[in-house]
Amino acid sequence: MDPIALVLAAYIDSVQTTVNARVSDTLGTEIKALIIEYQGVPVPFQYQMWRVKDKSVCSQYQSDLTYYSHCTVTAKELFTTLCPQLSQKPSDHWRHIKTKNMYCNAAVSYEATIAWIGGADEETDDEKAKAACNLAIAAALGSRDPVVIAERDRVCGG
Repeated sequence: MDPIALVLAAYIDSVQTTVNARVSDTLGTEIKALIIEYQGVPVPFQYQMWRVKDKSVCSQYQSDLTYYSHCTVTAKELFTTLCPQLSQKPSDHWRHIKTKNMYCNAAVSYEATIAWIGGADEETDDEKAKAACNLAIAAALGSRDPVVIAERDRVCGG
């Protein structure tokens, strides 16, 4: 290959790479991952085509439901905070507009997972009686033993 053709090929390749990167960045066709620390909580998420992928938000914490819930609630607060902040600083740059729209859409559409873990409530006397009756009924099913049937009738009140 002659030197002029080589230089021309290199130039075309660099222009094509730059144009492809620009188009890919503008359209957001590649999946991109971010981790933003907000209120001391790292909030990981992915986005593609300038939209937050809801299922990716805090997904690495799903094995710990309590922390996952805390992270998703924080993520919702993050998106809700970023939207007005980006709206207050208007810019005509395409990246600012796409970023603002991405966070504003997430602020509206993203739903956090809310989980609380607490102790079980005390059973009432009625609930205890119903459970005992159900056990007596189960024991008497298919039984012809008069003692078992009498116990069922006694526990269930007739």
